[in-house]
Amino acid sequence: MLFFAAMYLIGVVEEDSRVIHREVVPDLVSLQSAKLDLMLAKQSLSILEVRAFSEGTREPRDDPVSLARKAGELIERNRDVVFDERLGSRAAQVFRSTVTALQKLEEVRERVRSKQDDVTLALDRFGQSLIDLINAMPTEASRDAAGLISGAANQADAVLQLGYQSLGSLDGAENTDEIKAALASLNKSVNDSFLWIQRNRVSVDQVFPGVLDNVIAPLFEDLRSLITSSGKLYQLHQQRVQAEGQTRELILLSLDYVASIETQLSDRTAELQLLRNRLMSELESSFTFSKWGIVVLSFVLMIIVLLIARYMTESVSSSRRLLERKITERTLDLENSKESLMRALSKERLAQAELIEKQNELYQANQALSQSLDQLKRTQVMMTQQEKLASIGHLAAGVAHEINNPLGFILSNINRLNEYINDLIAIIEQSRGWLSSGEIETVSLYAGRLSEALEQYDYEFIRDDLPSLIEDCVEGGARVKEIIQNLKDFSRADNSGDTFEHQNLRKLIEKTLNLLKNETKYTSQVELVCPKGLEIDLLPGPFSQVISNLVINAVHAIKKAERKGLITIIVTDTPESVCVKVSDNGCGIAKQHIGRIFDPFFTTKKVGEGTGLGMNIAYDIIANRHGGKIEVVSEEGTGTEFCIELPRQQELVVQTAMSA
Repeated sequence: MLFFAAMYLIGVVEEDSRVIHREVVPDLVSLQSAKLDLMLAKQSLSILEVRAFSEGTREPRDDPVSLARKAGELIERNRDVVFDERLGSRAAQVFRSTVTALQKLEEVRERVRSKQDDVTLALDRFGQSLIDLINAMPTEASRDAAGLISGAANQADAVLQLGYQSLGSLDGAENTDEIKAALASLNKSVNDSFLWIQRNRVSVDQVFPGVLDNVIAPLFEDLRSLITSSGKLYQLHQQRVQAEGQTRELILLSLDYVASIETQLSDRTAELQLLRNRLMSELESSFTFSKWGIVVLSFVLMIIVLLIARYMTESVSSSRRLLERKITERTLDLENSKESLMRALSKERLAQAELIEKQNELYQANQALSQSLDQLKRTQVMMTQQEKLASIGHLAAGVAHEINNPLGFILSNINRLNEYINDLIAIIEQSRGWLSSGEIETVSLYAGRLSEALEQYDYEFIRDDLPSLIEDCVEGGARVKEIIQNLKDFSRADNSGDTFEHQNLRKLIEKTLNLLKNETKYTSQVELVCPKGLEIDLLPGPFSQVISNLVINAVHAIKKAERKGLITIIVTDTPESVCVKVSDNGCGIAKQHIGRIFDPFFTTKKVGEGTGLGMNIAYDIIANRHGGKIEVVSEEGTGTEFCIELPRQQELVVQTAMSA
């Protein structure tokens, strides 16, 4: 509280000081500056009053317009200091009018000076014309004519002298009456001279022909110009006198306004001085009171500080003891926390070791699963191959029969070829014996015996039969080769190395059907409907195995139905896919078995007649390895239809079967 009281006393003194500096000092400074500006303005107006109407040369700083503009700027700058706004505005307006009037007066004076220069030039030209007139007078002139010319010259000289006197009067004229009198005297003199010349024109022309027209007439033309210039000069002098009067009135009015503003400034300065003195007195009283108050407060504050220091010392000691106790307790807590942390860390390490052990176990289990998966894949490949080999074993009898037929007639033809060769060798040996024994002396005899030998061995028949025998042997060999190649392609091991190939689908199906010909020819009629040029990306071996399984199953179903069978293979295509439908008119499949037809090891055949993997392998080949579909529709007692849908092109033209 004491501190705030002391601060309050100091604040009171500072506030009084700020009031003086904020309200009084700036106004006093502004008033002093304004008074100084008014003194300068008044001085400028005094100089202006003296110099505004003088015709002598002036310094640039004494120019009336510059003086009036300077005084106006001083008044305009201190308009905010003048309390009477109307007075300040009117004073500024008067000074602006004074500047305008002085500018106009200077313009009129300049025009008067210019016109006076014109009159002076006219008088000079008139004087020169007078000299020319005198020089033009002939020496033998008669006395009368010479008198007339002399009179004209004297008259002109009088006009010239009067003109110079008039100009001198104009320069010193104080009012328009004097100017008017001087110009009227000049005009009267010029007019009298002009009239005198006109009255004596005839007399002068008789004595001096052409003098008036060539000399005196131009002289008086200059006199007329002088009269005109004198009239304009008079008008300009009138304007100058009016402008000087207005300017003088404005200057006097400006001085009055400056005096009024000075009076207001003096009154305002006196008021501010009184206010300053009063505030300084109050400030002195406040300072005295504050000084003693601060002394008392300082003493009290010192006592309070001592008491607070003693209290703080005791408080610090108490706080120190409390802090030491808390530090001790905190140290014990930290020791306990450290032990707990160590126990938790040990548990964490044990858990981490168990986790690592579990990870190792999982890794080993994963490795075992990978090995099992690899083994399963190898087993699947082996089972697929075994199923294929089982199909080949089932086809073996039919394939052997297909091979025996061409081999039979090949062997028969070879026996006949052997007989033909022996006959031909016998003919050749007989011919060689005839030639070497010398029994035949002439060619005709040799030809006769040779003809007999050829007829004996039936040479013409041998010659005609040999090409057909050889052609039949070639065809039989090609048939055997084709059957063996198809069997080789069909039995080729199906592994991940097989790649997709761009194949003619019709030719591929025909090769498969050729292998099954002996299986189907005694039980069923096989019809293939497929476009000849249909190309598709597929795995040739696996796809042939699917067709073979479907056809063999169809043959078995037809045998079970005990009817003349019909197996139809219809191939249709779209820009995106190819559909292969294999249908038969066999015994069909029971409804309860259709849902399990593609399950592994599912079969309706007797034990030992089938493995139950054929349709499962077909599904894997079509759906998983080709990315297609295989569906079955069957009605028991009527027949079965399998529909295979394959994509026209694989995403990769060449890829492995496993990646497909």
